[in-house]
Amino acid sequence: MAITAATGTLALGLAACGGSADEGAKAKPSQSSAKSEKKEVPPAEALRAATKAAVEQAAAKVAVDSVDPKEGNTKAEGTLSWKKGSEGAELSMDPGSDADMKDMAGEDGKVHMTITDGAVYLPIEGEMAAAANGKKWLKFDATAAEDNPAKDMPHGPVQALAALSIAGDLAKAGEEQVDGAQATHYTGTVDIAKFAADSSVLDLITKDERDAYVAELKDTGIKNSVKIEAWVGADDLTVKTMESGSTAKGPAKLTITYSDYGQTSAVTVPPAKDVTTLAEMLKSAAQG
Repeated sequence: MAITAATGTLALGLAACGGSADEGAKAKPSQSSAKSEKKEVPPAEALRAATKAAVEQAAAKVAVDSVDPKEGNTKAEGTLSWKKGSEGAELSMDPGSDADMKDMAGEDGKVHMTITDGAVYLPIEGEMAAAANGKKWLKFDATAAEDNPAKDMPHGPVQALAALSIAGDLAKAGEEQVDGAQATHYTGTVDIAKFAADSSVLDLITKDERDAYVAELKDTGIKNSVKIEAWVGADDLTVKTMESGSTAKGPAKLTITYSDYGQTSAVTVPPAKDVTTLAEMLKSAAQG
């Protein structure tokens, strides 16, 4: 799950007014009295602007830090696309203490995966290569594996920003530095049931996106409310999001930082000729 929020400011120029020619210098203010001022945008409005900016950009580089009471702590970095019809990710994941994940790690100790079209593709490396018959990618189909990691692919900031925009306690927490850039920090607690029935966000996200986000939160075990924090920098672009909540098995938390919006390459599906499945590899191993 991914939680983000947004901010923005609107600069207003104030022009100085001079007197008539007869009044001369006596009524004419000095140029130094003409000052520009900033009018602060309400948090909900700023978050809506950030949601729209994220929808428009549709892709970014990400760094993900997830604490899940069922899965433990995992970290990953790579490229994420949330463009409608082209959702996907190319991630390098730290396997942590997970023995199965360690078995899939490459020479650099990380698990590299491509997630797209509801499936996960892992590069075939090490001991797996012997049973792959020259194939380069191992595919896990979302419909064939209950624990397919495709369901855990981080989404972009759009749903979280939309959810945060309706938080009853939405507030601006201040101005902060995130990876060397100035950003505005917003916080709020979102009632999940209220968000699930809220139609005011449907001009920002689709009903399916809203419902999928609610389902994701519940799947994590967060049933009532989720705390969302977001840091928004220049051009209304979110640079960091954090979501956290309590579950029956302990606290859950997801932190994602974003950079290089719109500058990432598209996530591509590996060529079919280079793809095999676990069933095919097991069959090959049994024969060989």
